[in-house]
Amino acid sequence: MLHTLLSPVLLSPFRSLSRAALYLTVVVFAACSSTSTYNPTVYPFEINKPLLQQKPPKKLVIATANVSGEPTRFYLQKAAGRVDEMIKVYLEKHGYQIAPSYVFENAWNQAIRTYGDMYDPTTGRVDPTTWRAVMLTTAKTLHDSTDIDAIVFTDVIERDAAHDVGMDHLARWDGVSRKPGMVSAGADGVPTSFNWSQSIKVASLVITIYSTNMEGLFTSHAGLDTLQAIDTKNEATFVRRKHVLDSEGNIEEGIELAFHPFIPLKNYPGNK
Repeated sequence: MLHTLLSPVLLSPFRSLSRAALYLTVVVFAACSSTSTYNPTVYPFEINKPLLQQKPPKKLVIATANVSGEPTRFYLQKAAGRVDEMIKVYLEKHGYQIAPSYVFENAWNQAIRTYGDMYDPTTGRVDPTTWRAVMLTTAKTLHDSTDIDAIVFTDVIERDAAHDVGMDHLARWDGVSRKPGMVSAGADGVPTSFNWSQSIKVASLVITIYSTNMEGLFTSHAGLDTLQAIDTKNEATFVRRKHVLDSEGNIEEGIELAFHPFIPLKNYPGNK
């Protein structure tokens, strides 16, 4: 089964980018590990297995910008930095060398100075032409002036999910399940009339890996944690958590899932 590498948001820019400068063959292979827990919301990862086998990357750099070209939401920026630190530890644990982040940041900022900022905050849109130029130039700079093999983009995004109607009312998205959180601990609990079908804000981790030749190597999504909790004192509505993404265990689970099968996960929840 053949797929394009990037998510639909980035599909059009990537196609233009590949016509201009890239030769990308992406083949998706089913994961082979066994698991005791199946989650139907798991994201369908895409991996360029032939290229990874031919030229396995050894030295990586974690991007300080998002592959989407959009900035991380302000209230998630501190948490996103913590996620990057945990990703660095995870990659090093599995034998990868990680270059200092300033190496990417210098190349990226130089490309921005040359072509301009791709993101327009007044419209909230990314200019695809500028995006392609900045991506290509950044990768070329890293290819020509460093020994880095690949760039790892680590976007922390906000999206909507919903709790299920079961007894535990779990929120399931991008391969994870999370119990509902509550604020106003002194209250009597969630009323039986609470509308569990309303959407809740959650965070996901988007991993995208390019070689410094701008060959697409891998992409996947994984859920991290809910960003809202139930306010039991305010007509049982959702409110933003005071401390977002503060569970290291949930972040670690999301990181492991997001990198599978670039780094194989034994209990991958995408297998029945």
